[in-house]
Formats: sequence, C-alpha cells, structure tokens
Amino acid sequence: MPIISETQESNSSWYIRTVNWWTSVLLIFFASVGMAKPDTIKVSPYLDIVKLSPNTYLHISYINYQSAQIACNGLVFISSGEAAVFDTPVGNEASMNLLQWIYEEQNAVVTYFVANHFHEDCISGLSSFVGTGCATISHKKTCKLAGLKGYNCTQRYFADSLEFSVGDKKVECHYFGPAHTTDNIVAYIPSERMLFGGCMVKSIDSDKGNLADADLEQWPATLEKVMGRYPKVKTVIPGHGAPGNKKLLKYTLKLFST
Repeated sequence: MPIISETQESNSSWYIRTVNWWTSVLLIFFASVGMAKPDTIKVSPYLDIVKLSPNTYLHISYINYQSAQIACNGLVFISSGEAAVFDTPVGNEASMNLLQWIYEEQNAVVTYFVANHFHEDCISGLSSFVGTGCATISHKKTCKLAGLKGYNCTQRYFADSLEFSVGDKKVECHYFGPAHTTDNIVAYIPSERMLFGGCMVKSIDSDKGNLADADLEQWPATLEKVMGRYPKVKTVIPGHGAPGNKKLLKYTLKLFST
C-alpha cells in the first residue's frame, strides 16, 4: 500500500471539497434556469469541465490567491468542428489538458482563443496555444500589460470591437471601458445568448475580489454599457463563481455603485 504524505492528503482533501462545492453551486444555477443536472468532467487534477449547453462548456481551473485556492472560469464554444476558447486555464499543464480534451473528446479544432484581460487566470497558459494554428486575440492594452507581467502577447488585438465565426456561428468581442482592469473585455455568443463577462462580472453574493488593477470609478459605467448592449442575454459567465442570468450584471452593478 503506498504511503500518502500529509501534503498529498491535504491536497486531495482540498480537491474533493472544491469539487463538491462547485457541484453544489452549479446545481443551484442549473435549477434556476430550468436545465438538467450538470455533469462535472474531471479532466485532470488541474481542470474540470461542465457542460452548459450542447455547444458550450465551462472550464474550471485553480489559482493561489492570498493563501487560498480560487476556482477560475473560462469558456469553450464549439460549432461545426471548430472551437473558441475564452481565457486559458491557469498554467500550461491545465491548458494542454483542455486542448487535448477538445480535440480528442469533442472532435474539434481550436480556431480562436480570446483573452479577457492580462491577469494570470486569463493568459498564463497562452504559450500552450502557440503553434496550434489558432488565432489568439485580446484587447490592444492587454499585450502591453501582459508583457509587463512576463506573459506572452496574443497574435491579434483590437481597440473597440471584433467579430469572428466559429463554424457557422458568430462571436462578438467588445471593449466597453475599464472595470476589474483597464483592458477587460466581454465576449458574446448571439446563438446562445451567452455573455462571458470574466472578472468584470461577479457571482451572486461574492465580494469585490481583487482590486489591485481596478478602476472603481468607471466600473459601474462600463457595466451599464454592457447591459445596454445585451438586453436579451440569457446566460452570464463570471470570472469566478457560479454562472447565472442577467441578475449577475445587476448584482455587480449594485456592488460597485455603493
């Protein structure tokens, strides 16, 4: 029988607790929107995947922040054998796990990668996407800010908005202004009525989170622009915590307006 160290036992216990917690919050989300119970796919110790719809998947990886393990959200959208990934999982190992899962389990090729902003939980696995043939995209400010942190820059960038197709479905990327960071963007999938808000959007009952690079004065105005642009959004994905509907946008606006 193998000997398990205290560290290994602690890590294992943390992973089990985290998965159980995520299962609970996702069950609440799916019940609230009338969807069936989700299945969490444990791709590796570093990566979980939850199916949100027939074409979209939440990818969840983990980051150390203030001596705690924080679950970080990203999104995968698949259409006609092509895939777009929104934010890398944390680190190259989890990112490689995701790319392999998309190719082997979904029979899809990643054609686009979009970074929400320059923080570690968005781009720390970017080098895993280099050489895959996919286009990597971010806001023009992200390249400069990422470089200052020692991260790679995306191949392409935009100033205000950008549209591209995944299979025969459209994806919209927009920059509405500073909030969580000065470079944060949102991505919208019209066919799914799904908004990937990233860390600009907070899950219900969460606190304000990491404000090291935030613009607290502009955050509410930026969020109001997002809400005005997508009044018919059905599903909203925050950077951390459970997905939801447009109530997440309203909750975040109230949180940063007080």
